Amino acid sequence: MPTAHAHTRFARLLLAALAALALLLSGAVGATPAKASTTSLDGAWACDVPAGYVYDQVSMNRSCSGGGSWNSPQFHLRTPYDGLIACRSTPGFVYDNITWGLACSQISGVQSNQFHLRKPVDGLVACVGTPEFTYDYLVWGTACNMTTGGGQSNAFHLRKPYSGLWACDVPYGFTYSTTTQNYDCSTYRSAPSTKFQLLG
Repeated sequence: MPTAHAHTRFARLLLAALAALALLLSGAVGATPAKASTTSLDGAWACDVPAGYVYDQVSMNRSCSGGGSWNSPQFHLRTPYDGLIACRSTPGFVYDNITWGLACSQISGVQSNQFHLRKPVDGLVACVGTPEFTYDYLVWGTACNMTTGGGQSNAFHLRKPYSGLWACDVPYGFTYSTTTQNYDCSTYRSAPSTKFQLLG
């Protein structure tokens, strides 16, 4: 039969465990700096690409095939930064140039895209837009072409939106006071499109 001393000891252990759990849930212990979670795997080879990382090389081997006799992709992880050439883009970045090569390919001898990552800034010409920016004209060229044929595609002259800016679209949080028609924003060069004077 349990003694009073055993009951007291059990109660103290239970209280200590509950206090430790409360501290852990409050974030007071066990928290790691955000930077550490996005840099500790930089340069590692992995079978998957976790959130916060991109990859700049692919190795086809049996490390990730679960003991099978086939090759599976293994990814060289990188923490994204401005100027990195990566096999894909990631939130918080755009890209301003697409190249072709074997580094990112998962099929032997077949080239695939590589992307020159950029942190978006006012005035950057980028292959894609981003919600924090608008654009005030399109640029035509081969830098953003997704095919190996060398055809031209458009890129976006990014602008940080402000009241009075003439823009090709109306970003979230803004409206517009007037419009005009010209070729600045035309995805087809022979057809004019609308441009908006932002108000916000």
